[in-house]
Amino acid sequence: MATKRPRLDAEDDPGPNSQVKKIEDISLELSHLTTETKRRRQDVAARRAANADKDVSVIKISLKSFCTEQSKTLPWEEVLKDMNKMVLEAYVLANMHIVRLCHLRLPVEPLTQNFFHQCLSTVSSGRPLGNEHFRASVKLYNSWRAAGAPRASNRHIARGWQHNAALQMKTNSENAVKLNFYRRLHKQIKRSYYIDGSEVYLMLKSILDPVYDGDDVEILAWRARIPRKNNGYLDDKPHLLLPLTFMFLSDIEEWNHRNRETQGYEEICHFSLLPTKKGFECSHFTMCNLGLRALLKRAGIAVPNEDVWIAEADSWWRKLFRIEKFETVNRKFSGVIETDGKAVSIVLRKPKREIVETALDEKDYDVLWGLDPGRRDLFVATNQFGEKIFCTTREFYGDAHYKKRNQKTMVWQENRPAVLEAVRNMPTKKTASLEQLEAYVKFMTPRMDLLLEFRIHKPFRKLRFRRYILAKKKLRQLCQRLTAQAGRRTVVGFGDWSNTDVSGLLKKCPAGPVNSFRRELKKHCRVETIDEFRTSKLHLVCHCEMKNQYSKRLCKKDGVERTLKVHSVLHCTNNGCHGMTVNRDENASKNMLMLLIECKLCGQPRPLAFSRPRT
Repeated sequence: MATKRPRLDAEDDPGPNSQVKKIEDISLELSHLTTETKRRRQDVAARRAANADKDVSVIKISLKSFCTEQSKTLPWEEVLKDMNKMVLEAYVLANMHIVRLCHLRLPVEPLTQNFFHQCLSTVSSGRPLGNEHFRASVKLYNSWRAAGAPRASNRHIARGWQHNAALQMKTNSENAVKLNFYRRLHKQIKRSYYIDGSEVYLMLKSILDPVYDGDDVEILAWRARIPRKNNGYLDDKPHLLLPLTFMFLSDIEEWNHRNRETQGYEEICHFSLLPTKKGFECSHFTMCNLGLRALLKRAGIAVPNEDVWIAEADSWWRKLFRIEKFETVNRKFSGVIETDGKAVSIVLRKPKREIVETALDEKDYDVLWGLDPGRRDLFVATNQFGEKIFCTTREFYGDAHYKKRNQKTMVWQENRPAVLEAVRNMPTKKTASLEQLEAYVKFMTPRMDLLLEFRIHKPFRKLRFRRYILAKKKLRQLCQRLTAQAGRRTVVGFGDWSNTDVSGLLKKCPAGPVNSFRRELKKHCRVETIDEFRTSKLHLVCHCEMKNQYSKRLCKKDGVERTLKVHSVLHCTNNGCHGMTVNRDENASKNMLMLLIECKLCGQPRPLAFSRPRT
C-alpha cells in the first residue's frame, strides 16, 4: 500500500471516521430488518412464462397518429398532469424520508415498488401510510407543504398508471444508487486522503476485496462500514448502500461550508440520495391494460370489471388505437404503451431469434474500420485504405437541434416573469440537510402547478420529440457514411468504452450517445467489440508509450499564462519514429483497426503491449 499523504487541515477536518459515527453499525441493524412475505399473483406468473420466449420491439411515433378520433377526446392532459405532480412530490418525500432515517441512525427500508407506491398515494391523498417511521416522515412533509397547495388527484388511476410509475421509480432508484456508488466512494477517498491515481485504486481495491490481510487502520475502518454478502463481496442492495451515500453527501456539504471563504475555492457538486424528477417537464408514463381501463373510467366511460376486462382489453385497444398499422406476422401488440401526451412508444412482442455467431472471414468483407468512441468526438474511425471519418459531439448535438431547443426554452421562460423568478430562485433539493429540504418544499409546492402547466401548455414535448427524430436521423446518416462503400460487407471494430468511467463529465464536454450509435450501427453492418486497453497510449508504428504535448495557454480565470497538457495530442519519443506527433483518437482508431485485422480476422493472439497484466 502506497504511503498516504496527510490530510490538509487535519486538526479541523473530522475525516471519514467521524462522519460515520452517526450512522455506523447500520449495516448490522439492516440485516435484522423484517420483510413481508411476497404475494405471488398467478396472472403475473403466467404472463412471465408466456414472455420467456418472446423479445420486445418498440416503435416511437406521435400520439396523434396512433389515436383514432374517439381516443383523442380522452383526458390525456388531465391524467398526465396529475401523474407528473404525484411523481414530483413522491420523489421529494422519498428523499426526505431516507435523509431523516439516516439522521436518526435508523435502518433504511428496502426500496420496493410498494414503498414508492406508498409515496405516490400519500402525496395525492395527504394521509400517512406504512410503518411508524414513514408516517412520521409524512407528517413532517405535510407540515412543510404550503397551505392551500392543491394535491394531485389519483381518481381511477391508482391502478395501472400509479403501479407502473412506482415500478419505474424503484428501477431508477436502484440504478442510481448502485451504479454511482463506486464513483462516489472513489471521490470520497481522494478528498479524504488527498491521494490520486494508483494510490486511490489500491486503497479502493483493499477496501472492496473480499479478503484483506493487511493491518492499515484506515482500510480496516472502511472495510467495517462496507455491507458484504456471505462470500465477502460488496452487497450492492440500495438500502444497504444509502447510509454510506448519505455520509459522502454530508462530507461534501461540510467541505463546501468549511472552505467557501478559502481563496481559489471551487464548490464540489452535490447529489441527491435518490433520483428526482427531471425538473417540471412532462415525463413519459406507462399505460398498460389496467391503465387504459383507468383512463376510460376517468373519462366517464362505462367499462367491464377488472376480472372481465383483461379478456376484453385487446378489443378496446384496437377500437381506440391504430394497432394493426404496426403489427406484422411475427410482431404483435403487447398491451403496453408509454406516452408523454405528444409522443408514444408502442411495445410489440416478437419471437426470440436464435443468435448464431458466425466466424469472421476476411473474404466476406470489403471494408474494415477501426472506430474509437469518446467524449469530445463521438467517434473517430479509420479504414484499411487510410480514409478517416469522424463526428464531434458538438456536431451531433447541433444537428439534433439540442442547442436550438435550449434557446427556445430560454426565450419562453424570459417571456414569463413568474416562471423565470421561480426557476432562478428555486432552492436545491440535492442535500443531506432536512432544513434545506424544508426550504425547497416550502418554495416549490405553491409554484409547482404554475411550472407544470407552463411545461404542458408550451410545445416543450413537441420540441423533445423532434429532437429525438433528428438524433435518430443523424445516427442513421453516420452509419450510412461508414457503410457507403460496401454496405453489409463492412465490419467495424468498435472500442468498448461506454461512458461509465470514474472521472465523470468533463467541463463543457457532455458525452455523445455512444451506446445508441453502437446499436444503430449493428443494423447496418457487422460490429466487433475491441478492448481499448492502451490503444490511445501506444504509438501505432512502434507500440511504445507516448507522452502528452504541452502548450502555453492564457488562463481565463486569473489571466496568467501557464504551460498546460494537451490531452488530444501525443508525442512519440522513440528514435525510430523521429519524434512523431499524432492525434490521440486517430491513433487509437488505427490501433483498433490493427487489432481487428490481426486478432479477430487472422486469429492471432493480442500483442503483448496491448494485453492486460495478469494479477
